[in-house]
Amino acid sequence: MASLLTEIIKGRKTFFIAPDKSLFPETYLEDYLALGYESYFINHDTKLPLSTKLEVILSVFTDSIIFINIDYPIQNDSWPAIIKRLLAKFPDAFIGVIYAKKQTLEEKDKLEKFYLFELGIKCGCIQLEYQKRNNFSKLEKTLFANQAMGRRKNVRALCTNSCMMKYRDEFDVLKACTLSDISLSHFTIEVGSEQPISFKDYEKISSIQFFIKGLYFNSDAVLFTTRDTGTSKVYVFAFEKSNGQVGLDPLNRQLLIPKLYQIMEHNCMDVLDKLFQTTTQRLKEKPTGSAANKQSDTQPQEEQSQHTKTDSEEQA
Repeated sequence: MASLLTEIIKGRKTFFIAPDKSLFPETYLEDYLALGYESYFINHDTKLPLSTKLEVILSVFTDSIIFINIDYPIQNDSWPAIIKRLLAKFPDAFIGVIYAKKQTLEEKDKLEKFYLFELGIKCGCIQLEYQKRNNFSKLEKTLFANQAMGRRKNVRALCTNSCMMKYRDEFDVLKACTLSDISLSHFTIEVGSEQPISFKDYEKISSIQFFIKGLYFNSDAVLFTTRDTGTSKVYVFAFEKSNGQVGLDPLNRQLLIPKLYQIMEHNCMDVLDKLFQTTTQRLKEKPTGSAANKQSDTQPQEEQSQHTKTDSEEQA
């Protein structure tokens, strides 16, 4: 199988930058996962500017979608200037903006015209309501319109030792396996040639005990497909409900969703945190007298100020 890092980077992800959590609660992200969307919050901290974080994300997660909360204040910079620089460096970037409801329709239309037609963002403008219960469907429709699911039907959580299963084989011997990945419909195990574990084509295993990051549940499963890597065999199973249909029983599914999100968020944020740390260290090691070191981003201050002034005038 491909390396864990490669697998984590693969697949379309949506990053919400500095979201207003009073209008957009983080619990929505688990609900979007259940619908097939992999999404994360990127928050501000004092170690690295959000603009630099955005460059890191777009450099590594090249198929990602970015939604920026343009109401979030930026010191010594502006969101229009940042978006211009990003689109100059990443012309194919998928960027959208989020903002709180405007007082007048004219104000809303002016803002959207500026970001869509003058800056040229591709993923639209989302006006959030002050009643947050209305925002879930509005955001979900935007994710759907921007094909944020990518080519995947189900989002897989890549497992480590936190995902285990136990089952009884045809001889009633209890065996244990570590899961390679798990979704709401399937799970995968990889068995080395030295391990005394094998399965028959389309074999059904009843009452498998799953241990997923502290969650315990039972479910049946049917072998869906097998792949031989030369040094191991990869078995992909489909969950089977108690009524014989494909999938998890409703209660198990509801319990598994937050655990899947925890695993996926940990994997993605672990990669990003290491990249952010490396970037922070590299910026610290720049010559202290250089113009680059005086900037929070790579653009000279004079040009940055010009952009900020121009953008402010355009929005006025």
